[in-house]
Amino acid sequence: MKMKTPLFLSLVLGSGMFLVFTGCNPTKSDSSTVAPPISEAESSSHDHMDADHDSDSAGKSDMEKMAETMANFPEEDRQSAMKQHFCPVSGEILGTMGEPEKVEVDGQSVWICCDGCKDKLLADAEKYLAKLNK
Repeated sequence: MKMKTPLFLSLVLGSGMFLVFTGCNPTKSDSSTVAPPISEAESSSHDHMDADHDSDSAGKSDMEKMAETMANFPEEDRQSAMKQHFCPVSGEILGTMGEPEKVEVDGQSVWICCDGCKDKLLADAEKYLAKLNK
């Protein structure tokens, strides 16, 4: 009986070590939405902790959240935002963090995920418009 205990213990410890070194990195279930990569500086300086996160939207895909958030938009705005799909500043899918905001930049309508992205968009419009006009 004593011979089986060390084997069991080594299996348990080995499994634990595997998780420690490989980590747990679940994949998103909605891989159909791809936003362009954002730099680490943009990511770390963009805080959405104050964004209105709806607990009713738990378990919904990003596409479902986007469609639901924009359901009451005027048709032209809804189509425009759905076509743009992501915030050029944060890389977030529009409508997943609350109602997106439309900003006019150099004669172009640009949708951003929140008011917190507005100053960055306006400060470096060329950089963010380039992400949309690819």
